[in-house]
Amino acid sequence: MNTVKIDKYFKGMVAHRGLSGIETENTINAFLAAANRSYFGMECDVHASKDGKIIVSHDDTLLRLGMLNVYLPSFKYDEIRKFTLIDRKTGNLSENITIPLLTEFLQICKTYRKHGFVELKQNLSNENVESVIDEINKLQMAENISIISFNDKYLSHIKKTHPEFNLYLLTDIMTDKHFDFCEKHHINLDIHHDKLDENMIKRMHLIGLKVAVWTVDDKDTAEKLIKMGVDYITSNILE
Repeated sequence: MNTVKIDKYFKGMVAHRGLSGIETENTINAFLAAANRSYFGMECDVHASKDGKIIVSHDDTLLRLGMLNVYLPSFKYDEIRKFTLIDRKTGNLSENITIPLLTEFLQICKTYRKHGFVELKQNLSNENVESVIDEINKLQMAENISIISFNDKYLSHIKKTHPEFNLYLLTDIMTDKHFDFCEKHHINLDIHHDKLDENMIKRMHLIGLKVAVWTVDDKDTAEKLIKMGVDYITSNILE
């Protein structure tokens, strides 16, 4: 199995949770698979463990990827690391596939010179958010990481305390309220691809903001969005 190639002149492809169309999402395998391809960047999702470690996982439970009904934030990271995940290629649990730390994702981005998109999931404290910032800064990667979230409070906090960071508001709809928030705080837009039109892209670009879309796995749709002028496309399998 391999990626599906699209417009070779577009340099804004982002691997969704790593190359999750081939490898188990949000794992070292998925990030390395993306790192060794032509992607501009790759995306991950973060939660916090009971002992404050920033872990990489989309879900806050292991029901979908680990066949266990456990709530991850209630465990310390040394416990979480012992849980095994399903290998996407075989459909079986693999002792070699576990939940990584944000620092591991960041190190792969740095080593392979990929831009990282870090999604802050719900139920993070301000202390957790600051830990994310600290880990990025320890590796001197602020210029090469974008922080994305559906939670506008996280984004407002970071914009106020760490204005050097590149931020994106995630949304599955677009209203004047969303646009006003982006314009007021100078925060970019990351929107579901079928809720976007060319006028909105132009409107964002006119105020100096970028537009990313998620999650596009259809080649024709991606190439249509490129012609419309989007800056980044997040995909599970397109490259």
